[in-house]
Amino acid sequence: MASNRIVSWGGGKIEWSDDLLVHADQEDDDHREMFALMNQIFSAARLGADMVTQAVADLCLFTREHFAREQHSMEQAGYPGRDDHRYEHEYLIFQLDVLIERLMISGPDYVADELVDLLKRWLCDHILTCDAAFAEFQRGRAVA
Repeated sequence: MASNRIVSWGGGKIEWSDDLLVHADQEDDDHREMFALMNQIFSAARLGADMVTQAVADLCLFTREHFAREQHSMEQAGYPGRDDHRYEHEYLIFQLDVLIERLMISGPDYVADELVDLLKRWLCDHILTCDAAFAEFQRGRAVA
């Protein structure tokens, strides 16, 4: 997977790489914020279950907001790949919901690393494929 080459782990956190830029300001800002929120999960893991639960809730809320913004943009632009892209979003939300349920049952010691690993892999690969393709489509429309 591309995510292992582009994103590195340093000092117990996920380090952003400009290789993930799609050159669309709102999307790039959102992606950076998602990385920051993932790193809050790492930090919270050292502070206890309540802190992890709040950090995960913050990330999930922001992720849903980001997806809604992105899907609205795809609809407005008439992006032909919007249905597949929306499916990708729905699948991640499903995976997050499963991990959150496990977090509530098992506690952060068993789930936090798995959650961040899922997000790291999924988010990077999604940015490099789906989001990059949509950004390219938008740039092509702006030129036309």
